[in-house]
Amino acid sequence: MSVINDMVAIETYIKALFPTATTGKQDVPAQPPANSFYVRLLDEDRETETRYHFRIDRVYQIVHIAQRPDTVLANMDALSTAIYQKELIGSIRINAFSISQPAKTENGLFAIIGLLDTSVRQARVQTNYPKINNVGVSRI
Repeated sequence: MSVINDMVAIETYIKALFPTATTGKQDVPAQPPANSFYVRLLDEDRETETRYHFRIDRVYQIVHIAQRPDTVLANMDALSTAIYQKELIGSIRINAFSISQPAKTENGLFAIIGLLDTSVRQARVQTNYPKINNVGVSRI
């Protein structure tokens, strides 16, 4: 899967848990509205595991904005619990999820940041060879 597909899958997962929330990817507005979530890619690292596949480790930042500090904490706790219940978002394996303390924004709302550590395994493109059509045996 591409990074864009993964971000869309995470955004869709959050939207399913919080259907009334505003969501976005990569860009957090200067004045985000209350009850909003934003998914941002922070880091990507690729590593060979076998000759046939490699692992892509990505860290996403999930920013949540709400009117009260207890609301952002409760919502991120609900998101964390849901993530750890399944351990997968589509084909994305969840390695860890951690959250920061809430902070007051310039427009009087509260923001909290979660870090979602994920892994995806991807197969390498293999060369296709023509199949053997038939095998004959000759006697000498």
